[in-house]
Amino acid sequence: MLQKSYRKGLLFVAISAIAWSTAGLFIRVLPLDAWTILFWRSLFAAVFLAIYFVVDGPRHSLRPTGRGIIVAASLAMALLAFIPACQQTSIANVAALYGTTPVFTAILGWLWLGEKIRPATLLAIVTMAAGTSVLVWGTDLESDLIGNALAFVMTFMTSFVAVCMRRYREESLLASVCAANVFVSMVSLCFAAPLSPSLRHLVYLALFGLVQVGLAFAFYSAGARRVPASQASLIGALETPLAPFWVWLAFGETPPLSTLVGGGIITASTVGYLLAMAGLAARPQR
Repeated sequence: MLQKSYRKGLLFVAISAIAWSTAGLFIRVLPLDAWTILFWRSLFAAVFLAIYFVVDGPRHSLRPTGRGIIVAASLAMALLAFIPACQQTSIANVAALYGTTPVFTAILGWLWLGEKIRPATLLAIVTMAAGTSVLVWGTDLESDLIGNALAFVMTFMTSFVAVCMRRYREESLLASVCAANVFVSMVSLCFAAPLSPSLRHLVYLALFGLVQVGLAFAFYSAGARRVPASQASLIGALETPLAPFWVWLAFGETPPLSTLVGGGIITASTVGYLLAMAGLAARPQR
């Protein structure tokens, strides 16, 4: 039973990574300012998550708890930091810094939860760090310090939320994700032009909120409760190389060589790790 739950957790986290990686596609087809996109995306995400609560039944408690408020605040900080980071520095810098998420998650999981870092996990982290270094190659991380600092805040808060989901796996924290999106939507409204999207753009924004936030966090929340935080973060890092791949596939935008090489290293290490962990889970226990 535990092995089946573990394999299901790996699959859920992989699906969430694919969903998260679609952000570039939606941003590419939406000729709107960043805050308007953030407002509508978070609003639709909150609505879809609320509907999910109703459909899925009493497993999800809407009663606020101290831990839920902490998760909601941390996630809201990560979501709010993303758009300004992209405005203050290059997308390559943001992606490169976000690629270090598995390292922070593994360290936090070890310090807070006492989770052991397996040799295979350590090898995957080192390999992924090498891929991230290749992604950084050719970018100027020393310039635009504000943007890079915001990207670091987003990365660290994402790691913290991942560890929280593992720590409090006995309860669903999707209500906290919903609350975070409500807060982000309210803050973004101060800078957005909410009446500017056309009907077609609203459809894209609704899909953005459903796929890239709602479904992604629903699957990640379900998967993170079944596997160690460091492993969930490693699989979630598939988002980094997949994001430019979808944009290339849809719009023919060829990424630079450093992105291709670094993304290939990250993808290979993550897929190899995923297959190795699934194979270990499939072995009968003695």
